[in-house]
Amino acid sequence: MDISPQNLIYHELIGLMVEVVGSTNQYLAGINGKVVDETRSMLVIEVEDMYEKQVPKKGSTFVFHLPVGSGCPPATSVEVGGTLLLSQPENRTKNIRKLRMR
Repeated sequence: MDISPQNLIYHELIGLMVEVVGSTNQYLAGINGKVVDETRSMLVIEVEDMYEKQVPKKGSTFVFHLPVGSGCPPATSVEVGGTLLLSQPENRTKNIRKLRMR
């Protein structure tokens, strides 16, 4: 299944371009780059060449920029609250099977 704005939270986030548009920590707002790692409660974002920032999912709002050719129009951006992403990545991606069965 292609990645789309409707099923973004069930897909792998590593490799997507992201921007932190809101955070309880004012110093994290405005960070943008590529997601290089993900844990249950953090996204690791590569902001410059070999410079990484850890951003907590809880209390943050992200805008993900979907890649061209993913079945959606070019320059598609999706705003996601970090609390929707709070889970282990491998468990969150398994939930897409449940979504397909509906």
